[in-house]
Amino acid sequence: MPKAKPRVKPGSSAKLGRTEASAELNSRARFTKRAPISSHAKFVRQEEITTVDLETKVYPNGLRVFSERLPSASSVAVGLWVNAGSLHESKSNAGIAHFIEHMVFKGTAGKSMREIMRSVESRGGMLNAYTTKEHTCYYTWTRTVQLREALDVLCELAARPNFTERDIERERNVIIEEINGLEDEPDELVFDLFEKELFGDHPLGRPVIGTTKSVSKFNREDLLRFHARHYRADQITIVASGAHQHAELFEAIEAVLGNFGSTKTRSSSPKPYSRHKPRLKQTISREGGQQSHIILGRRAPGMMSKDQVGISALVTLLGVGMSSRLNLRLREELGLAYDAAAFYSPFKDRGSIGLYVATSVESQERSIKEMRNILKGLFSRPISQTELDRTKDQMIGGLILSLESVSNRMMRAGMQALYYNAYHPLEKEIEKIAELELSEIRALAKHLFEDESGLSLVAVVPKQEDEE
Repeated sequence: MPKAKPRVKPGSSAKLGRTEASAELNSRARFTKRAPISSHAKFVRQEEITTVDLETKVYPNGLRVFSERLPSASSVAVGLWVNAGSLHESKSNAGIAHFIEHMVFKGTAGKSMREIMRSVESRGGMLNAYTTKEHTCYYTWTRTVQLREALDVLCELAARPNFTERDIERERNVIIEEINGLEDEPDELVFDLFEKELFGDHPLGRPVIGTTKSVSKFNREDLLRFHARHYRADQITIVASGAHQHAELFEAIEAVLGNFGSTKTRSSSPKPYSRHKPRLKQTISREGGQQSHIILGRRAPGMMSKDQVGISALVTLLGVGMSSRLNLRLREELGLAYDAAAFYSPFKDRGSIGLYVATSVESQERSIKEMRNILKGLFSRPISQTELDRTKDQMIGGLILSLESVSNRMMRAGMQALYYNAYHPLEKEIEKIAELELSEIRALAKHLFEDESGLSLVAVVPKQEDEE
């Protein structure tokens, strides 16, 4: 894989329930969204909201398509999501979803590796993929005149990989080197270790890339079995955002529809969460490097939580941007760190939240003390209405600016399709942010951070001479 690191009333969402959609498989839901937002004029002007023309469709084999047309755009981004990530793996085949994502670029039944690489890039476009704990995504960004070719290569990758023994052995070595390389990237390693500490033996606690032991055991039959189970039409969502025509997109999809199996798979029940209790502190020493990488955080609600937007706001004011509490204190006032940020990483049902800092070994203990003080400061210096309004403005502004990119729009719509089986107009998201109450944010801060015994500290630090 070339490496990269989601009939309608205003303000509501266009839902695609399976039962509802199957009753009208040959129809399309369309709306042009530009609802009044005068109640939130404090944060956004009407002209900042782009007119969107949306069409959706669910095919008889279960394949879902969201087509977001933007008359003001000049290109198109297309993403193909598969419900296959490390969450769907066992401990013995950990990393197989990521392995398959790499393997499909080695060649398919209809295209060689060179043809795949040149199919989009030779005309100025971009082709890439990534794997997460919950899904795998293949995506392109290209000129609208290349829509059919771009969609064709995405479907070819997802539906018809070769998985030759020679390519498997070659890519196995590449991925094992990638796993070994994590030791040279402590800023990534600390997040893997933090999630392992939070979720224990649950698949969410395992790295997406797998382990040297598990990757070393994969064979062609393993790949074919996992692919057949998860790369089915009813487990796939296609999203396009840009200046394309809806009819051309649906025609292109219908031309390749037969490549995907039509037998619906039985959805497996997610592994239940154990009563695993994270440790309060874990320090891992590693060879080389000059900095300590530190995370202080805990488990948090996931994407389906009613508090998801409020938690995002809390994290923004804590440590997103140079004007956040974390950066103002650690970087600007004390000069302890160059890299300092708050994060919220939600999965469907659960997530993680915390503070991250990279600092010198000499400043490690002082930085940890200040990280704890910043969280305590949420109660000794409670969030004000002015601070919350500034945070809302930051979130809404960042959202609007990010949607200048059709690729970002496609990713946003894809996430909505995956988690909510819906398309949420921009106005709806702005409304949720603008209507956050101060009491709500303070209550979330209290729930997540007041009890220090619920926080886990994970640090990856350079090995000292006396540890030899």
